[in-house]
Formats: sequence, C-alpha cells, structure tokens
Amino acid sequence: MKLSRRKFIEILSISPALIAGNGLTVFKQAFTEDETGPLPDIDAGGLIRPPGALPEREFRSRCIGCGVCVNVCHVMKYDAIAIAGLKDIKNFGTPFIKNMRDFPCGLCMECPAKCPTGALRPVNKEEVKMGMALIDFSLCFGWNGDVCLSCSKACPLGAGVFDFFYGEWGNQPYINDNCVGCGLCVKYCPLGGSAVKVIRRERYTEVKEKYTAEFRKLLSMPPEERYNIVYGMNMPEIMARGKIVEREYR
Repeated sequence: MKLSRRKFIEILSISPALIAGNGLTVFKQAFTEDETGPLPDIDAGGLIRPPGALPEREFRSRCIGCGVCVNVCHVMKYDAIAIAGLKDIKNFGTPFIKNMRDFPCGLCMECPAKCPTGALRPVNKEEVKMGMALIDFSLCFGWNGDVCLSCSKACPLGAGVFDFFYGEWGNQPYINDNCVGCGLCVKYCPLGGSAVKVIRRERYTEVKEKYTAEFRKLLSMPPEERYNIVYGMNMPEIMARGKIVEREYR
C-alpha cells in the first residue's frame, strides 16, 4: 500500500501533539491488568489489539508504530490505545488496548480509517474481533442472587451479545460468541475490580469448552449445593471487593 506525502501529513494533522513531540509519551509501558482481576486462572493470551487489526503476525509486520491510532483515540476522547514499550520486545512499538477497566474501546471505528499501513482495516463494528469477554460467575452480582444489567446496557451491540438465564439466583447474564471484545462491559461492571475480563480470540478457543462446562454446571446445580457455593465461597469475596455504584451503567 503506497502512502502519498499529502495523505501522511493529513493523518498526522489529526493530533498536533504528535507533531509537537508530545506524542512520544505513548511509548511508555502501559498499565497491565491487576492480578486480582476476574478469572485469574485464564490469562488474556496476549495483547488486545485495536479494532480491525489484521491477524497477529501480519499485524506486527505491517504496523510501523507511528502512533496515529493512539492520537485518533485521544481526539475521540477514549484514550484506549497505548504503544507497547521495551518491557515487551516482541510487541514493542505496536498498539494495544491498555486498560479496559478504565479505558475500553468505544468502537468509534476511526483508528482503522486513519491507519496509514492497513495494519488496522476498516470493518463494521459488528465484525470486530478484538477479543471475547468472559463473566466470572463466582463474582458477578447477577449470578449470585442479584439483578444487575450494567454490562448488557453498556454493550454497544446489546441484545445480540447477551443472553439471560433468569432464576432464583439472579438474572444470570451470559456473553455469547457475538461479542467483539471492546471492553465496555468491563468498565461498567459495578463490582470492585470488575467481574468481566476480555481475552484474545485465540485464547478463548482454548478455554471455551471448560468455561461453557462451568456455565452449564451452574445452571443444573441442585439448590442446596448452589446455596453453599454462593454464600460460603462467592459472597465473602464479592463483599470484600464491594459495589461501586458510580460504575453502574444508567
């Protein structure tokens, strides 16, 4: 893909900060997920890339670390994208979603449109495959006797992504394979630290069978056994983390 000098200048003009030199701050090592987050036994499987990213190997070969996507994201007031620093040599200089708890992707789809090398390709937001969001059933309010709709309300794709299994233990939300991995549900989960985690699609393929087996087991579990798990194991941890009302999506 050839890029004219005029087009390159046009892209850079999106953020005067980059031209002025302030854009170099994006090369700092970004925040990494807290170890106390949900699903500690399932790692993310790598960096979560911005929307429209090519398959990983091709993405890294095309990305030139220009920072345009970072600055576009800043202009759009999401500030979700950072550039990997020297602590990650394999991915050094490439963009990723830095912290979905506070800065998820807003799916504005501006960064693919401005990417000068095609490492991020324009796609409809419904076709984005940044990752897959998983709910930690042991921490989710909706799986432990409460009704909470914050994650589904925050989802830009709404009903197409969330299934609910209503019962005596809550509304029991489940995120299906239509999830695009933007992380808005992570941000708006009112549990301290969030009960939702986004992992790479490749990692999801590896853990899907185990995760869905846990989901089916909970739905079919005898009431007494479920009671012991909810009140003997889950509730103490949920109470320790607390509920952050300001996080609830309204």
